[in-house]
Amino acid sequence: MSTTLLQIGAPGLIDLLLSEAGERLFQSGLTLGQVTYHEDNEKEEGVVLTQKPKPGFLLNQGQAVDLTVARRSYLQYLPAIYHQEDISGGNLLKDFLQIFQHIFSGLEVKIDQIYTYFDLDRAPLDFLPWLASWVDLVLDESWSEEKKRNLIKIATELYKWRGTAKGLKYFLDWFGEVEVKIKEWNWPAGFIIGIHSSVGIDTNIMEQIDTAHSFIVEWDPEWDPVFEYTSIKERKIEKERRNNLIKKIRSLIDAQKPAHTRCYFKIKTPAEERPKLFPMQIEFYSTIGWDCYL
Repeated sequence: MSTTLLQIGAPGLIDLLLSEAGERLFQSGLTLGQVTYHEDNEKEEGVVLTQKPKPGFLLNQGQAVDLTVARRSYLQYLPAIYHQEDISGGNLLKDFLQIFQHIFSGLEVKIDQIYTYFDLDRAPLDFLPWLASWVDLVLDESWSEEKKRNLIKIATELYKWRGTAKGLKYFLDWFGEVEVKIKEWNWPAGFIIGIHSSVGIDTNIMEQIDTAHSFIVEWDPEWDPVFEYTSIKERKIEKERRNNLIKKIRSLIDAQKPAHTRCYFKIKTPAEERPKLFPMQIEFYSTIGWDCYL
């Protein structure tokens, strides 16, 4: 299925101040590209002299427009005696000052555009982790730029539901990208002859838990059986990926659940990967829950 990108005509930016040009580009759905400075004593400092591409040129949404901006030499702030040219027609002091002017021009642009750093739709990508720290959020490098921006926006809203089943489901959906079922006031069944008696399958041997402060998180991952991977290396990589994902989800649960509660994280293993169990037979089938049952 093909997708058609939105085409936008480049707006006219010539004779606008750089800050105004940047704002107009944002409103048009475009971005500010490379800014080049050209000395011009006739134009107002900071005014756009040229743009590339030219006004009216069709661009895809999000593409950049490069600008050439007027500036004047720092020499204008010095007495007239320093404006004199040498016998070759140059001015060593002017050339020397251009080094510092080039450095400071970049800083001036950032200062003029500082308000964009606090706009989640316009902030630079490398500034997002700092914004995320304001709402106690750690960004995952695997997330897309769009997802990072959206999560920072809704982080404070999600925190309102922190410690609840609804909030936990939201966090696992947004941050872990998994859909789970949460059973409150619940815990895995104990050993009951004839009802729950397959150790490791439908029952567990563990201490007695107060169900008033416990819950179960069930996750049914849509994984293909590992044996379908052709090589041992691919199987190893896939197992490692799954283990890392499980650890990530478990850490999210522990971070978001109430401190006084206990959670049992239950992962439904695909039927094809469940071990084939046999009655217990010493030295042959004797690992309960793995190769034998009672």
